[in-house]
Amino acid sequence: MVIFCEGYRALSTTPRILVASENTTRLSIRYYNKYTNQSIIIDKSNTEYDLSQSVFPSDGMHLAGIELHSDVRINLYGFAEQSTYSEGYLAIPLRFASSTYFISTLPSYYSNYTNVLAFTPIFQNTVVNINLKLVSGSITYDNRQYRNNDTIRIVTNNFKTYQLSHFTDISGTSVTSSNPVVVVNGHICNVAAPMTIFVNINCQPFMESVLPTNQLDNMFITPYISTRLNNTVRIQAINSTSLILLIGDKTISKTLNARDFFDFYYNTISFISSSDDILVMSYPHGLLKYKGDPFMMTIPGVHQYLYQYDFVVPTGFDSFISITVQTDFVDGFWLDGNALNIRKGVFSISSGLNHFSTFSMSISIGFHHIEHRYTIRFGLWVYGNRYADGYGYPAGIAYKKFD
Repeated sequence: MVIFCEGYRALSTTPRILVASENTTRLSIRYYNKYTNQSIIIDKSNTEYDLSQSVFPSDGMHLAGIELHSDVRINLYGFAEQSTYSEGYLAIPLRFASSTYFISTLPSYYSNYTNVLAFTPIFQNTVVNINLKLVSGSITYDNRQYRNNDTIRIVTNNFKTYQLSHFTDISGTSVTSSNPVVVVNGHICNVAAPMTIFVNINCQPFMESVLPTNQLDNMFITPYISTRLNNTVRIQAINSTSLILLIGDKTISKTLNARDFFDFYYNTISFISSSDDILVMSYPHGLLKYKGDPFMMTIPGVHQYLYQYDFVVPTGFDSFISITVQTDFVDGFWLDGNALNIRKGVFSISSGLNHFSTFSMSISIGFHHIEHRYTIRFGLWVYGNRYADGYGYPAGIAYKKFD
């Protein structure tokens, strides 16, 4: 199921899916607001497909989204494209969707645009409880006002998407349900840092698929993001947890209470470890002279890296990939059957027995496959810049399997 949050100027935004597969695949697409299925063919030379704008919700309950089936395994990304307001995310396969999520957002640093979250259930008769964590103000649903620590209870069915928004930070808000749901959250338009720090006045929509709490980790390396030397990272605690952060030559120890968060800034690489599983989001800052806008990107944990990735790079951007790997294995990558020769721009960090390195390189549009000759796990992120625009998402994730 692919759903979107309401973005900036949604009526002029093109929603699409990016599909990565080594094999030609037939996709069956059902729009929530229609009862007929649409069949399309996707291959390595044809990786993008535009959707109807009916997939965009506004606040409240809507038939907004698609259900998608493929006849082979695929990697799927949701992408909202507009000339200067684009964003994308890695879609979670339904078998890994779950019933407990925590939301991580940022303050509304720019004007009066709102933080948003949206969810859709997989089954009929699903009870969803949204326990709010609000800095201030209230949210109105069904003619009732809800404030900090109040719970909005919704009974809903599949093929319906519910969205709520709020002008202040909603980090720590929980979404729990009687059956699995898919959750997406972000911001209608933000700049990723306080106005005393950010270097670009153009705001950008943020959008990411939220990982359920049973798909989180406790060790993270923030990747080097080419051209972006300023990044905000938000660590969202689920339960009470102790943190150790390495940023350059500085070590930070921190204790977070349940549902609290901690923000920090980094340039090239940082190390995060925690006593309990946490959610980590990165917000690379915008560039001078509108050469690239901020974006929102999930940072999967070290134990969530894959051995290989099929991924798609969208058209219209100067795009890059960032790779994070154990330091001893920086060499040995094969991209589309060609060996990568990494000789510069590698940043490394160590904590105890953990030694990791990260580097970035430009990448062409379309389908790609990457692996390592020694069959080791590594993290991979895709992102790009263009005039007053930017996007970013993890290329994939090793989901935990549950019986």
